[in-house]
Amino acid sequence: MLRGEIWLGVWPADPQQTPRPLLIVSNNLRNRASRLHDVVVLKLTSLKTSTGQTKPTNPSEDVVITLKKPTIIRCAAIYAVEKSYLTKKLTQISADELAKVEACLKIVLALGDN
Repeated sequence: MLRGEIWLGVWPADPQQTPRPLLIVSNNLRNRASRLHDVVVLKLTSLKTSTGQTKPTNPSEDVVITLKKPTIIRCAAIYAVEKSYLTKKLTQISADELAKVEACLKIVLALGDN
């Protein structure tokens, strides 16, 4: 389990408890530590609704990437989830995409010179 990987898992606020893609953003020391049972993740959602309309995005808080289809990484939807809730590694985002996520997290969390 590494920073920048997308895993299938259940995010805590989902009333349906449906497995969805989650991006790991916690540091790799935490991600690999056997005594630490949770990781920090971001929610992902498809860019298009079921009717084909484009969902609204906020460029300072969202990063749009392409997986199987265009996908929004919601950098303001930050959760800590237990590692055991992450069931399958799906993919890993690129270094450029991770840098965009980190820039959005700095804005969302008011870190640095923002």
